[in-house]
This record gives sequence, C-alpha cells and structure tokens, in this order.
Amino acid sequence: MLEWQQEAARRAAAYAERYNRVLNPDQRFGWGYDGIVLGTTAGSAIKALGFERLYCRERDVYQRLSQFDVDLILDFAVPRLLSFDDEFWCIEMEIVSPPFVLDFAGAYLDKRPDYPDDVMEEWQAEKLEQFGEERWKIVQNIMAHFARMRIYLADVKPGNITFAEEK
Repeated sequence: MLEWQQEAARRAAAYAERYNRVLNPDQRFGWGYDGIVLGTTAGSAIKALGFERLYCRERDVYQRLSQFDVDLILDFAVPRLLSFDDEFWCIEMEIVSPPFVLDFAGAYLDKRPDYPDDVMEEWQAEKLEQFGEERWKIVQNIMAHFARMRIYLADVKPGNITFAEEK
C-alpha cells in the first residue's frame, strides 16, 4: 500500500470512530488513484480520498445528486450520500449493486472540462473500445443525464459504470 493510501486508511478509521461506524475488514471495495473505499458493518461504504481537491469534487457532486434526490439514472443505481467529513476527506455512501454509476472525484460541476478536440476524439475512441458500441451508447446517455444536472463525468470506465451481469 502506498503511503498516501495508508494515510487515507488512517483517516477512514478516524472517520469511523467519530461517527460510530465499524469498518468491515471483509469489505474492501477498492484502492485507486482517488482513494480507498471500505465497507462498514452498518451496510455503508466510506471513501477516504487521497487528495483534498478530489475529495471536494466528489463531495460536491454527491451534494448536487442529493439536491436532485437522485439514486437511479437509466436503471443504474447511484449511491446516496449518507455523510461526509471535511477534516478527514471522507464520504460515507450507500452500497449499491450493479448496474451502477459511481466514483465522482474526476467529475466537474457547472462547467464542462475544456479539452482539445484531438484529446476528446482519442478519449471517445478509448471508451468505445472499453465498453463496446452498444454499451458506449448507454454510457453516453448516462453522461447526458448527469450533464442535465450540470455534472460532467470525466472518469468513465468499466468499474465506475458497471452493467448488470448478462444472464
């Protein structure tokens, strides 16, 4: 584990203590560039972010989603914000099952990111390859729904937008 991830885990533990949560050692949902996500015995997830800027972005997106009372977009679950703490850079949210949309640390509020055309073309080609044509159209529709709330998703990838398992 990287040093900043260890620090994020320490802050998640401090958050849990402050808010009477018990971290569930069997529920480690993820470790990535943005932060770590740990489950609690209360059935929630605590995301401790590694960087204050990313924490603020994600917190603000969750607050916007709460204002619009959003927990579902096109049959994709969106975790509800339960609590947050600006000192520990932690966000507590619902745990959702696929299909879902999550991880908003890379999102932008109120203004689309201004990427050069060639960068956008390359990004779209990469996303088409990652998701496949049919699913990429759905992802674009999900992104359009978020954009109506002036939330612009930038970190879309399988994992952050997860489809239900094929049956």
